[in-house]
Amino acid sequence: MPLGQVELAFRVLTGLFVIVAPTLLFLGLWHALEAMRDDELIEQVQQRAETMEQSPSGPLSVAPSPGRATSSPTDSTLARCGACGTPNMGDATYCQECLAELAGS
Repeated sequence: MPLGQVELAFRVLTGLFVIVAPTLLFLGLWHALEAMRDDELIEQVQQRAETMEQSPSGPLSVAPSPGRATSSPTDSTLARCGACGTPNMGDATYCQECLAELAGS
C-alpha cells in the first residue's frame, strides 16, 4: 500500500476509536452504576419524601431515622422569624423561608 492509503486507513481507524471508545466507556459506567444501585435505600428515601408530603405539620416534621430518638420539635426548640413568622429550628441562623437573620443567633 502506498503511504497515502496507510495514512488514510490510520486516520479512519483513529476516528472510529475516538467515536466508539467513549460510548463503550459510558455504557460500562452505566452498567457499573446499575449494579451498585441500592434499591432499599431508594425505597426508604421515597417513603420519607411521601411521609413529609402527607404530614400536616409541614416541612419541619421529620420521619425518625433508625437509631435516633423519636422526639419532635417543640415550641421551645423552634425560633420564629421576626420578618415572616416561619418556625425554624432553634439552632438556625437564618430563616428557611425568607433567609432573614434570626434574632438570638
